[in-house]
Amino acid sequence: MKVMLVFPPTTVYGDDPSVPPVVQPLGLAYLGAYLEQEGHEVNILDGRGAREDTTRTPTHTRFGIPDEEILRRVDDFGPDVLGISNMFTAYSGDPHRITKLIKDRHPKLPVIFGGSHPSEFPELVMKDKNVDMVVKGEGEVTFAELLTKIENKESLNDILGLTYRDGDRVIQNPPRERMADINSLPLPARHLLPMDVYIKESMRHEFIMRKPAGAMVTSRGCPQKCVFCTVRAVWGRDWAGRHPSKVVDEIEFLQEKYNMREVSFLDDDLGRDIPRLAALCDEIIRRKVDIRWTTPNGVAHWLLNENLLDKMKASGCYRLTFGIESGNKETRKFIKKKVPLEQATKMIAHANKIGLWTICTFILGFPYEKKEHMRDSIRYAIDSGTDMAVFYLLLPHPTSDVYSVFKKEGLLDLDPIMDPTVFKEVEDFAAIGEILSQRGAQTKYCSPEELQEMLTEAYKTFFKARLKKWVMNPFHFLRKVNSYEDLKYTIKVGG
Repeated sequence: MKVMLVFPPTTVYGDDPSVPPVVQPLGLAYLGAYLEQEGHEVNILDGRGAREDTTRTPTHTRFGIPDEEILRRVDDFGPDVLGISNMFTAYSGDPHRITKLIKDRHPKLPVIFGGSHPSEFPELVMKDKNVDMVVKGEGEVTFAELLTKIENKESLNDILGLTYRDGDRVIQNPPRERMADINSLPLPARHLLPMDVYIKESMRHEFIMRKPAGAMVTSRGCPQKCVFCTVRAVWGRDWAGRHPSKVVDEIEFLQEKYNMREVSFLDDDLGRDIPRLAALCDEIIRRKVDIRWTTPNGVAHWLLNENLLDKMKASGCYRLTFGIESGNKETRKFIKKKVPLEQATKMIAHANKIGLWTICTFILGFPYEKKEHMRDSIRYAIDSGTDMAVFYLLLPHPTSDVYSVFKKEGLLDLDPIMDPTVFKEVEDFAAIGEILSQRGAQTKYCSPEELQEMLTEAYKTFFKARLKKWVMNPFHFLRKVNSYEDLKYTIKVGG
């Protein structure tokens, strides 16, 4: 069958300064590769397009290619089935709007939704009459079975992980267990993606050491129970890692095919299996693969040790991200980050010693957080010795555990717009995204405006202190320099 997989454009509302990154939709690329392996003809449409494809209005900003171009590509390919990615509830308006656009022209084209949002809220998504089916959770096997059933005009009632429409009824089949061995998956079908767009975007990135740079995923899932996270909607609490040799095979493929000189490992929990991570570093070193790599989604600092950091650096890692989230003990207990911060401080100190760059991320605006609690996070960012800090305002997604606390305290109630018993027009789904894209949610002690002020204070205080430290202690930078390449990067970052 001819299958088109679509990653929709992304719309942000109001004065939200968010700029969705232009990155490869690796989830669709994995799905596309699996379906090709099963004998189907696949086309992937990345609707976000290049950074230039941006439309701004007084009420919103739309990142992505024009509607006319989307329709033209659908018409040109002529799919038998359309798959739509819907990863985030805050951006759920875009998939529904694009679906209506395509269905108005191709009313008999089966449309299948997948991703985090429909996996968690299949009945809500199916209120859109333009959506015919939802694939919940890990999608490769379910989607392939579904195509076989559609092609043979067979019943869908025994496909695990599927929600579908039977007349006026919405039927939810039992869930599907996670894939037993993700090493059996083919490499992502990057040949179906506009790789020139991603390469061009990486060349613009200020904090990439080697260009062009690419992205990879070496594992799936995360067993942590952080109250703000939504990863479990797709992967549950299970974790599975690819074999180190498979990962290095992919690195070498990216180097040979696309001249990639750096990769970002986008795993949700790269360090879950420490022996595997160590073996991955060993394999890179053994094969003498000349690559630089980073961990932008973070790595569990409480699982690391100094010997492993040494090995990571030797294999090409130059920048680590640590998800600290809060420097306050009460808040850390609430968000289920129960590991003492001393371990993070120790790992940051050793990273500085051996010349690794570090970034610590923090979240402000948990429901019971006072301003002084947030200032504990700012103080920790300064005292920890991290090179950079990134502060976010909490967005309590309905798929996260923290949302129920906001609702219980009367701070946020999304039930009226998330109610699956109410018929949903396309405009209703856009309203969900508009509400969720607001910057900062009312807490017990802070208004959204006060949270904005705290965010500004956090950045100003941190960077003022960091600049002073760098001026007073230039040796901090010198430890980062072991080559001319390091020197150029240090000057760029430090400047």
